[in-house]
Amino acid sequence: MTAPVTDPAEVTEISRVAPTGDPVRLGLPAALGRQDWYGSTRFAGRQMSRQFSFAPAGQHRVIPTTIMPGARTSTRSFRGFDAVLHEAPDRSDAALVLAGPYNEATTWFGGPAPDVSGINALLSTLQFVDSERGATLSPAARDLVQQPDVTVIGRSAESVIMLRRGTEALPSLPDHAGMLLPGGELWKAKRRLEPGQEASVAGTPHQWRYVVATPTAVLNVVLLGPESGRPVTGLSDDGVVGALSALGASWGS
Repeated sequence: MTAPVTDPAEVTEISRVAPTGDPVRLGLPAALGRQDWYGSTRFAGRQMSRQFSFAPAGQHRVIPTTIMPGARTSTRSFRGFDAVLHEAPDRSDAALVLAGPYNEATTWFGGPAPDVSGINALLSTLQFVDSERGATLSPAARDLVQQPDVTVIGRSAESVIMLRRGTEALPSLPDHAGMLLPGGELWKAKRRLEPGQEASVAGTPHQWRYVVATPTAVLNVVLLGPESGRPVTGLSDDGVVGALSALGASWGS
């Protein structure tokens, strides 16, 4: 089965906010689908090292029903968001969710949750602000805590897009020059798949991970296909290049 072809020239302009608060602008070709937005960021400092993942509001509700069945849940309300703590009955794991009206940010402890003073200390070091364009989570004192590894993630039925700021992602780019695009360069690399999945995408555009670099951003794009229970894309190799040529991105002002 082959997915229907969408016009790669049809582009939707998207304006988002990265977890750092930086503005992110994308021109998304229709072939990549309608994205739901996620993200991640890490905080590193002498007194704190913590990873947060971002998702549309409400996704944390599966934690006490599916991920940690029977988890104890407590909620504290702050201006603009709730701090929701989920802890497994045997205290083997716990998650703190900063839940706003549009987005949420979750961190996992890998063990028992900190006590009230520990949670208060963590919350006092961070500032969470939610909006329709995305949530930001930043250190209250930037001179004490760094914020590396920031990613904006788009997911649709057709694709996954991972967007990072160019200065941070530059070392991950291949040494050789990529294919020139109107707004940057394009490379492709083999995806890491299980043997059965690898066989199902052999000879199709789904066997590749596509890397697009613009002056301020680097994008990794995966087209979802048989390895994800989806039909093979209706785009030819040239059609994929055409769609990615229409993919524009900028990070920052």
